[in-house]
Amino acid sequence: MIINSTTTLQQFVVQYDNALHSKAEKECEADFASANTTLPCGSQSFIERQFQDEYTHAKFGEVQNELRCKMNCNIKSVEVHGCKAKYIVKEALIWKDQSADKYNEVIFDVVTKDIECTCRIFEFRGVLCRHSLMVLAQEEVKFVSQKYILSRWSKHILRRHTLIRASYNTKKDEPIIHRYDLLCKKFYDIAEFACQSERGTEFLCFQLDLLSRNPSLSCSTTLGNCEQTNVHISSPINSGAHQTTIRSPIHVKRKGRPRGTRMQSTVEKICKKEMCNS
Repeated sequence: MIINSTTTLQQFVVQYDNALHSKAEKECEADFASANTTLPCGSQSFIERQFQDEYTHAKFGEVQNELRCKMNCNIKSVEVHGCKAKYIVKEALIWKDQSADKYNEVIFDVVTKDIECTCRIFEFRGVLCRHSLMVLAQEEVKFVSQKYILSRWSKHILRRHTLIRASYNTKKDEPIIHRYDLLCKKFYDIAEFACQSERGTEFLCFQLDLLSRNPSLSCSTTLGNCEQTNVHISSPINSGAHQTTIRSPIHVKRKGRPRGTRMQSTVEKICKKEMCNS
C-alpha cells in the first residue's frame, strides 16, 4: 500500500482494498501451510509435540523459541507448602557484554498441574515461558493442561473473519458467505425474541448446546446429505456480483461560489441595469 500527499480519495480506497486482499491471501497461505505441513520438533519433549499438533506454524515457532531458551535457566531453590511448590528460577542473560542474571518465581500445583510465573509471558503472549517449561521438566510433566493451549492459535479452527463479506472475496467463497449471512440473520431474529425473558434465554442456550454437539452438523456429513437428497438452501440474499465504481469528488479549481451562482448574479445585475436605463 503506497500513498502520499498527492493520492486521491479514489486511489486511497483502491490501494486500501488491495492491501486487505494481500493480507487475506497471506493468511490463507499460512493456514494452508499449517494444516498440510508440519514443522519438525527440536527435542524429544512430549510437550513440544503437543503444541506441534495444535498450534499454527507461527505460534509453534514461539513455543520452540521458549524451549531453546530453557537451556539458559537453572533452578536455584524449591519450597513446598502443601500441594504447591515455589521454584526460584535463574535465567542467565547478557546485557551490554555483561552478565545480567534474572530471577523468576514459579508456583506449581502438584495436584492440578497448574503453573504460574512472575514473568507473565503466558498472560501477555499466550505462550508458556521458559521458566515454566523448566519447572514442568523438573516435575516430569509430559503433557500440559488444555487451559495452556489457547484455541485462538489453533490450526484446526476456521477463522470467522473469512466469512465476512468483502470486495476481495473470490467466486468460490461467495456461496459460503451467502449461507453464513442467511444463518446469522436467522439467529439474530431468534435471539431478539428469546432475550425478552430469562426462561427463553436459558431454553435457547440449552437447545444451541445440544445442536452444537450434534454430529450431523459436521461438514462432510452435511454436504453428503445435501447431495443425496438434493436439498438446496434458498437465500434471499442476492447472489449476483456487485461491482461498485469509486469516483473521486468533483475537483474545485478556485475558491468562491459555484460557477452557476456567479452566472446567476451576473444575469441579475444586467437585468437591473436594463430596467434602470429604460
